[in-house]
Amino acid sequence: MYNKADFILNTLRSAAGQIDVEFEIVVVDDGSTDGGARLVESSGGPRLRLIQQANAGVSTARNRGIAAAEGKWIAFLDADDLWSHDHLACLLNAVNDSMAIAAFSNLQLQSRAGGPLIDRKVAAQKVDDYFSFALANGGYPMSSSSILVLRDELLAAGLFTVGVSAGEDIDMWCRLACQGPFVYNAKLSATYNDAHSPNNTASGGAREVWRPLFAQRFPDMIREGGVPPALVASGTRYANFLLLEYARQLIDRGQFVEARAVLLNQCHVSYDANRFVKRLLRTWPPGQALFQLSRGAARRLHR
Repeated sequence: MYNKADFILNTLRSAAGQIDVEFEIVVVDDGSTDGGARLVESSGGPRLRLIQQANAGVSTARNRGIAAAEGKWIAFLDADDLWSHDHLACLLNAVNDSMAIAAFSNLQLQSRAGGPLIDRKVAAQKVDDYFSFALANGGYPMSSSSILVLRDELLAAGLFTVGVSAGEDIDMWCRLACQGPFVYNAKLSATYNDAHSPNNTASGGAREVWRPLFAQRFPDMIREGGVPPALVASGTRYANFLLLEYARQLIDRGQFVEARAVLLNQCHVSYDANRFVKRLLRTWPPGQALFQLSRGAARRLHR
């Protein structure tokens, strides 16, 4: 939690209201200055523990919570997100007898008026190849508030990477995917408050751009034998997708030369030729003009 006083009590109520499961709640206050920690303390409850630390970033806070947790399974809940009352029970039921190391639910997006992140037609399933599943479902099929993970697997993965403020969660899910299968539960049991995310340009904040961690580390993981052979090809395609997204973010910030260098030197056109060409065209003035014209036409069509 960092400066989420306006949301934290609703979030805590959604966590404390879980049914048919034994659980504890560990809140890590990452140096908030808005009184959120006092609200957590006042909410009380025998299952609740509050840990306070100087501001050190989201990865350090999550790692602190993992270290303090006493259970076999860990579920993350950002301080402005919500769970339905049966979120944990549904995920635990999904992993029973599945040999999966993690489970994740579908979730509602506030930016889409509660619409689902994953198409409702996608059935619940065991996910042996997370990279292929992600590429088939928009690239980012989960948030930190929709996943349940074995604590030992988080420790084996080396925890969240400290020192970055964007993409640390995607990097962790990808590393976990190389350790074992996941299970997808299609129930909409979590709500992601992405409308107020600091990385959402619609919220008014400037998007911070970081070179994708997983795309950087994946070649070394392959060389060191850390990737199952069956996941090398799909993982490579997914790393390429992350680099294409990174190029798009650079373009959106007006860093056209940097974006072009990423596309030409790090991306593989054969993996996603359509997205590659669109990105590359936007790094030159004619392509930028065409993009603005197409956006203007799309806005007029939706009026």
